[in-house]
Amino acid sequence: MLTRLLRSGGAGALAAGTDLATLTLLVQVAAVPPRAASVPALALGAIVMFFGQKYLAFQSGGKPSLRELGLFALVQLGGFALTALLFDLLLRLVPLAAAHYVVSRLIVTNVVWLAYSFPLWHFVFRKPSSAL
Repeated sequence: MLTRLLRSGGAGALAAGTDLATLTLLVQVAAVPPRAASVPALALGAIVMFFGQKYLAFQSGGKPSLRELGLFALVQLGGFALTALLFDLLLRLVPLAAAHYVVSRLIVTNVVWLAYSFPLWHFVFRKPSSAL
């Protein structure tokens, strides 16, 4: 379990890097406000997360199945909503958080990953039992 958690963390770091790079690019280069830039950044990070969790963390191999894609999408929708909500709440409640939006996003993303996503991915990427 610890090995899987570490591999999941590595895949998550790659996805978070994608998310944060997109967020930073949109805010710094395109002058998009952090709240609005949050949505496309999260979406791109979610795509990277699926493949990282499937092939690196849970090593389920093979082509992605409809079952995995559907369940992952459900988990990600919940995680997406939690992350967006908590990020927005943090920016509203902690005045300094907006100035440090990357650190704020890292905190929120890690809380959602550890408390919500990682436990649910065990159901997403488990191999279905074969019928006898």
